[in-house]
Amino acid sequence: MTSRLKHDALIKKILTNPVAAQEFLEYYLPADFKAIVDLTKITIEKESFVEEDLRRKLSDLVFSVQTKNHDTAFVYVLIEAQATPDHWIALRLWKYILLLCERHKQSKDGLPLICPLLIYHGAKTYNAPRNLWQLFSHPEHAKKLMTEDYELIDLQSMPEDEILKKKQLGMFEYMLKYIHKRDLLKVWAELLSKCPYAVLVDKEKNYLCIKTLLWYTDAKLPEAQQQELERIIASHLSKEETVTIMRTIAQKYIDEGMQQGIIQGMEQGMEKGIEKGMKKGMEQGMEKGMEQGMEKGIEKGMEEGMEKGKTKRNFEIAKKMLANNMDATLIAHITGLDISFIRTLKQPL
Repeated sequence: MTSRLKHDALIKKILTNPVAAQEFLEYYLPADFKAIVDLTKITIEKESFVEEDLRRKLSDLVFSVQTKNHDTAFVYVLIEAQATPDHWIALRLWKYILLLCERHKQSKDGLPLICPLLIYHGAKTYNAPRNLWQLFSHPEHAKKLMTEDYELIDLQSMPEDEILKKKQLGMFEYMLKYIHKRDLLKVWAELLSKCPYAVLVDKEKNYLCIKTLLWYTDAKLPEAQQQELERIIASHLSKEETVTIMRTIAQKYIDEGMQQGIIQGMEQGMEKGIEKGMKKGMEQGMEKGMEQGMEKGIEKGMEEGMEKGKTKRNFEIAKKMLANNMDATLIAHITGLDISFIRTLKQPL
């Protein structure tokens, strides 16, 4: 019976014996790691970290041991069952190490130590990369980027003068730095006053930065303050430029409304198409009927949904623009709504 055991099953059977496991770890653990752990008590973890599609090739053993100051450390043993080295085994080991760490991230006391070990019993000389970095095209850069502190861009502690030295980037960073701390209208007034050169640069880019920031802050600004925001922008730009920017923002609303309409139309179309297709399929053949019914229903539903979504969004945009005293003719041009209908909306405002 023993002679019929697979290599990985044989090794796993041996190492699940506590005496054999202790001897194995005593012999193969790195000296500096072995010096801090207590190997008199070894627990075999039941959970497997090998992906399902690799189970035929690999099996894993995870031992948990206590450090001498009673923290839990894991010794990870991955057993290769194939006769050829696995080029990507270092990457897989990292993946399994991170999965072990995931189990412990609820506690902020610190992640456990994990020591990966690999048993190779193939006939060929082992030549797979021994660490993750050797798998990269630039090992030294990869090791430096992935093991040292990540780069932190802390806008809250960054001096304002340093932010304002930048061009368009400075406008983005200034808005992000103060959007939670100050009144939004004040932030806009300060931004345009303190970044005159950036505004000139942005003008050459068709005010891409200002338009983007307006789109970003619009949801955070109460409707009653939007007219004041337009006045602040107009005080730093020409009237024509202000109208162009506000028209672009209005177009964004329309585009978003179109997208919502498409999604709504697809949902309605699928529901109608499935219902109609099933009904027709019962009469003429389920397969043919569902195809025709779903196709027609989805098409019709998308058209209806897009039209409903667009009309509803344009109506909201028109009300918003009227609240900001924009010209009814311009509103009609942007939204596509009838000018007489727009004038009826204006009467109660």
